Amino acid sequence: MPRRISDDIIARINDENDIIDYVSQYVQLKKTGRDYSGLCPFHHEKTPSFHVSQDKQLFHCFGCGASGNLVQFVMRTENLDFVDAIKLLADRAGIIIPEDDGFTDDNHEKKKRILEMNKCAARFFYSCLKDKKLGEKGQQYLAKRNIPWKTITVYGLGYAPDSRDLLLKHLAANGFSVEEAADGGLAVRREGKIYDKFRGRVMFPIIDVRGNVIGFGGRVTDDVKEVNGYKIPKYLNSPETAAFDKGRNLFSLNLAKNSKESDLILCEGYMDVISVYQAGIKNIVATLGTAITENQAKLMLRYAGEILICYDSDEAGVKATLRAIDVISGAGGRSRVIKLGGAKDPDEYINKNGVEKFKEAVRKAVPSTEFRISLIKKQYDTTTTDGKIMFIDEAANVLASVKDAVEADAYITKIAEDTGISRGAVLSKYREKTSGNRHRRIPMKTEYRKQTERKERETVRKENTTPTLIAAEKRLLGLMAQSKKLYKIAEKRIKPDDFSTQVYRKLSRLIYDSYDHDNAPEPAIILNSFDSDELSEASEVFYNFEVYDGDEATVAELLNTITLEKLDIRIKNETNAAVLAELFRERQKAIEEKNTWED
Repeated sequence: MPRRISDDIIARINDENDIIDYVSQYVQLKKTGRDYSGLCPFHHEKTPSFHVSQDKQLFHCFGCGASGNLVQFVMRTENLDFVDAIKLLADRAGIIIPEDDGFTDDNHEKKKRILEMNKCAARFFYSCLKDKKLGEKGQQYLAKRNIPWKTITVYGLGYAPDSRDLLLKHLAANGFSVEEAADGGLAVRREGKIYDKFRGRVMFPIIDVRGNVIGFGGRVTDDVKEVNGYKIPKYLNSPETAAFDKGRNLFSLNLAKNSKESDLILCEGYMDVISVYQAGIKNIVATLGTAITENQAKLMLRYAGEILICYDSDEAGVKATLRAIDVISGAGGRSRVIKLGGAKDPDEYINKNGVEKFKEAVRKAVPSTEFRISLIKKQYDTTTTDGKIMFIDEAANVLASVKDAVEADAYITKIAEDTGISRGAVLSKYREKTSGNRHRRIPMKTEYRKQTERKERETVRKENTTPTLIAAEKRLLGLMAQSKKLYKIAEKRIKPDDFSTQVYRKLSRLIYDSYDHDNAPEPAIILNSFDSDELSEASEVFYNFEVYDGDEATVAELLNTITLEKLDIRIKNETNAAVLAELFRERQKAIEEKNTWED
């Protein structure tokens, strides 16, 4: 993944994608004057308040305030982060985003071909599953696992017939060579020949957050483990290719990202995910046949504040859970553990107990620290003195890895209560374990004070405004962005730091910088610099239905209004008589100047 996508690349991507074409996939737009309008896709409404400007390549809803450029529309509708939204639009336009690791045109073309081939293969597997003869075994297996056609369609499940070349023939008929099939992981080379990789298996397409089929998982339809001395793996996954990196992707994240839940449930297998999903719980994903990686943890944390780990309850599952806790913590995230009593995995638990019981288990998920301590407690007889000593020693090791000082303190108290050992003794053991860890500390008061003071300063600046002042600054910024001549007039009298809000100050700097580099400000590019909570305020500057004459008098009038409003605010807050007299003189001068423009 590129560390940074250049402004030039982003500009090309914006140029090659028209916002009207893209938004029309989600909203029925109607031409209204120079712009388009329709029902907002981000909130329920009966009267259209959602507008799209083709000239400016911006959207704005006057009902809910959602606004921005095409990239931000994609981020909202597809629930993608900025980089993935850019990549989706780049793929749509056929634009190569250079990678840091020697990414070349050849690699880009190879990846593009693999993705096209995977889509073709996924359709083939799905059609085979629907076929009564070819897909009989697949249909029987999925029926046995209580997977209906509705779910099959949602996940695009399929079946690979037990044949050496049916898929190869289908791919060849669609323009893909056997060498491409082998390089893309859909075929294998053996003894100088190339065969279909997946045979006699139910197929699970692996789809990334941008909707690309990047690989496959295949499961046998019976429990035969060996044929002619050859061990048959239950699951078979695509190998690493130019399009598929197991450690950077997750099964079903393309669906889970749209669940609107604040957390994600992490399972081990495809069938676990599908069983839970069709039970009505959408925020669930699985790793791809490997232990969780740091990249997968970071990917999940883009879409969730907390990860709920729901691995198998056997010994291997517990070890995997402990590893997942460490990896998620290392990635800066928090986790809890779902306990499923009387079943080895979510699929079995739901089939035995029903979905409501599973939902209850999700609600009762225990914090990862509590889970780890409970496992240690099982190993010792804490009714004995020796058992208590050994338990507290190991529990202190767990607490030493807890980053939150308040959480660690709470568990110290709990362990003391559970064992009858004094809190001071447990705390002493904890300090012994953490004495060499310089990073474990409660934030200093000065750090907190600085953050508070910064917020207070911003609050004061917001309070020292008026609706008239904000409206004038917004109109002025809009005019400056449209005309270099008007910008030249305004920039002599108002600097970026003079604007009243943080967003306007940031926006003005970007506008000024564009002109300083002899470039016209591009709203669709500039808005990429704003966070989601700043976006509405920034985009309203560009997306404005008011008609201006666009001449020097308009700018002068706005500058005068801004001056008067700021003087009135200062006069209201000033207590020094001498300063007040000077402010009144300045105000009278500004009024006289205003009168000359009105005359």
